[in-house]
Amino acid sequence: MKETYYFSHDCNARNDVKILKLRRKLGMEGYGIYWSIIEMLREDENYTLQIKYIDEIAFSLSVKTDILHSVVHDFELFTIEDEYFYSERLMRSMDKYKELKQQKSVAGKKGMQKRYDNTPKLHI
Repeated sequence: MKETYYFSHDCNARNDVKILKLRRKLGMEGYGIYWSIIEMLREDENYTLQIKYIDEIAFSLSVKTDILHSVVHDFELFTIEDEYFYSERLMRSMDKYKELKQQKSVAGKKGMQKRYDNTPKLHI
């Protein structure tokens, strides 16, 4: 079964001071671009995107490059390291998600083993 690309989204994210600055300067367009970038980051196995592809990312989102550049660089919403950028908030969220998923997997395997061990064995 294919895993759905999940990530946690705080219901009050629109009120974060950095997001308020973004919305004040770029309006809801900037806010939508921000969440689109977060979704793109989530789709990447390392949760990162390359800075050199800002033009292509802007094209894929049908937005102007300068606006996308502003969202990525001007509001401290993303961390830029070397040629990549990412969201520390998304990274933390995904670490928690992976940990919980692993715990559920281990618990499921233990439960299955317990059921197997308690199944009456037929001796022929």
